Amino acid sequence: MNKYTFRLDEEIARWAFELRVRSIAKWTIAFTNPTAGPWKRIEATDKHGKRGEVYRFSRDEKRPDIVLYNDELEAILIVEAKDNLAKLTAAKQAEKSAAVTNNIANTLSALGNNPFWAARSKYTTHNGLLWAGSIRTSEAQIEALFAMYQAALLRQKSPLASRVQVGIEVTLDSNRKTVCSVFSSQASPLDAALRDSL
Repeated sequence: MNKYTFRLDEEIARWAFELRVRSIAKWTIAFTNPTAGPWKRIEATDKHGKRGEVYRFSRDEKRPDIVLYNDELEAILIVEAKDNLAKLTAAKQAEKSAAVTNNIANTLSALGNNPFWAARSKYTTHNGLLWAGSIRTSEAQIEALFAMYQAALLRQKSPLASRVQVGIEVTLDSNRKTVCSVFSSQASPLDAALRDSL
């Protein structure tokens, strides 16, 4: 039997998080943007459980990495994923990510007439950041990350700047199994609910 090793990168971190989300059932993945992947539309279910198209990205449109929603919390999470924390905090990355997040948040809030989105257009949208980590990120580093993205969202004049941000770090345990740790930017009932539901 061949033994394979893998490098924990953005793609594996995203897959690990998506598997966790699918195992919980409170959250639904509406969009995922795999590297070189063909899926270019956001999908959701209507009130009868039928799944359909909510929004289709144009060919050259910038896309987030993951969009998920929680009907119980009436929350949407738009996630930017990178190989590591350094790439999330690289020069101009927060500005680029904030623009993508703000644009898709505005698009989704305008789709109240879409039968597969409808009431979700009124849900509270949050910024999400996902990264792979070789060692556990410190609390100070995570606070700095949230502050950087809050400032970028403020410059975009985005209402997301005042909302809870969610961080997801994917690491490997001693058995080389992926572990997802969830952090948030504010202490609030919504913060606790978001963390507990992920």
